[in-house]
Amino acid sequence: VTNAATLSVLRFFIGLGGSTFVCCQFWTSRMFTKEVAGTANALVGGWGNLGGGVTQLVMGAILFPLFKTGMSAEKAWRTVCIVPAAVGFCLGFLIMRISDDAPKGNYAEMKKNGTMPEVSASASFRSGAMNINTWILFIQYACCFGVELTMNNAAASYFKSKFELTTEAASAIASIFGWMNLFARG
Repeated sequence: VTNAATLSVLRFFIGLGGSTFVCCQFWTSRMFTKEVAGTANALVGGWGNLGGGVTQLVMGAILFPLFKTGMSAEKAWRTVCIVPAAVGFCLGFLIMRISDDAPKGNYAEMKKNGTMPEVSASASFRSGAMNINTWILFIQYACCFGVELTMNNAAASYFKSKFELTTEAASAIASIFGWMNLFARG
């Protein structure tokens, strides 16, 4: 990344990848009954945030030292970032291939069989956008999720500069925030 345009494109795709969390919460709500959907969503969210902690630990404490042996520290850190992208892409492809959209099957099959009505994307979007609850949740989520992203993005750098730790040690300590979410949300 050498200019604002490439940074914007990169951040767009990172945001697109991060937005899969919302799809996961919807999918979990569809897969479980209303009596347990809240607990299921909390556990899925906790495991998702745990992934952020594991990524910090694996990238900073395990992969970074391996990559650092053949290149500069800056190039090693940029190169190691390819690993979670590749893992995420492979897992996304695997989930698309082996999972159902809902407990009753895939949406295309359900529409074909007449068990699910045809609803246009624009009508669905309009219905959601006109619901006041959507906007209340949007504001609440916007206020709290930024703190979480900041912690995940800046913790390792903060620990490295403030306490003069190695990248490996700083990332291991920063990973605790993600690990904590497994228990805080469950």
